[in-house]
Amino acid sequence: MYEISWSNNETDKGFHWVKWDDVCRPKRDGGLGIRPLRDMNKALKVKWLWRFAREDNTLWKDLLKMKLDVDKLGWWSKKSPNPHGVGCWKSITSELDLFKSRVQFKVGDGSRVLFWHDVWCGEQPLKDHFPDLFRMARFKDATANHVVSWNGD
Repeated sequence: MYEISWSNNETDKGFHWVKWDDVCRPKRDGGLGIRPLRDMNKALKVKWLWRFAREDNTLWKDLLKMKLDVDKLGWWSKKSPNPHGVGCWKSITSELDLFKSRVQFKVGDGSRVLFWHDVWCGEQPLKDHFPDLFRMARFKDATANHVVSWNGD
């Protein structure tokens, strides 16, 4: 990908093509210090997913919940069945797998954490850590409170 730069020199009337990677280099290395737009866009989408999972009683979240509903655990909105009308949110939820791979859940009472699919014990989901056990599991979408019994706190 290339970016166009310009010149104030009247004798030089052509465009100067600069590689986007050069533009994104730090200033100390001769670049402009601009962060890569794809990375920034992805980071902002993940931030909105974080806010959706964490913030309650906010107007923007209540509107999305009314329009799209939420999954059974309440962490994420459901995907829209309509081909139009929620394009921005569809783009944001396209990063849901990236977001889920970067967060670790605090179990609490276990009612909002999927035992096999969410990262809550260790660095990866239990289905990836114990694939043979996951294949034998009867309830692959069970929450932690349905699988684990706690004695006290």
